[in-house]
Amino acid sequence: MTAVFDYKSFAKNLTKQAESSMPDDIALSHKKEFLDRIYNFTYIAGEAFSKDENIENSDTKKMLTQIISEWTFHKYVDLLRSDIPAMYHESILQKLGYVAFEMTRESTLGNLSKDEMLKLVEIQLKKSFEKSCLHLLSNGLISQDVYDSAMKQSSIDTFIPAVKPQKFNTFSYTVTALCFGLITIAANIFYYEYQHLDVLNTVAIVLLSMYIGFYIGVKKFSK
Repeated sequence: MTAVFDYKSFAKNLTKQAESSMPDDIALSHKKEFLDRIYNFTYIAGEAFSKDENIENSDTKKMLTQIISEWTFHKYVDLLRSDIPAMYHESILQKLGYVAFEMTRESTLGNLSKDEMLKLVEIQLKKSFEKSCLHLLSNGLISQDVYDSAMKQSSIDTFIPAVKPQKFNTFSYTVTALCFGLITIAANIFYYEYQHLDVLNTVAIVLLSMYIGFYIGVKKFSK
């Protein structure tokens, strides 16, 4: 039996997410048509996957629908920022949607991992986008400047900035080590007859030595 999911509600939910994630320049000038197209392409993809008897898992169908929805979002942003006339947007998005649908479907049936699928979809969509824009240029429908502008667009790279590893902060550990060292020195000065002072000194030497190694390691490898 074919696994189905509520693709209508799913399309609405993803469209709401798209609305909250829209870049300011897109929301200012193109909000309605942008969200309408996101919903339509998500709905169409969801309906197609829902009825696909070769994909049995409904969660997989949701994931594939979401991939197409997200790529529609990013490539539509690229189109709107590239000055390609609005009359060509629908046809380009349809071509991209078809490529994304086929790539995600075939990747799933071919048992590719999700990472492999996403990489394949990204490569093929970029090729399809370039081919569509080149077709417009070759037929004199857009200028070279508009084509060049379109090729420079990549909203997915700016939307998800590279996450830089945070440097490990050793300040709190340094303060702790310093306080422990001062306590040990004070104990040796004011409580020099304490019977377990040797044990305290040994522990202090071991812990402080460990901290020094830890501190050097952090400074060397967290650059």
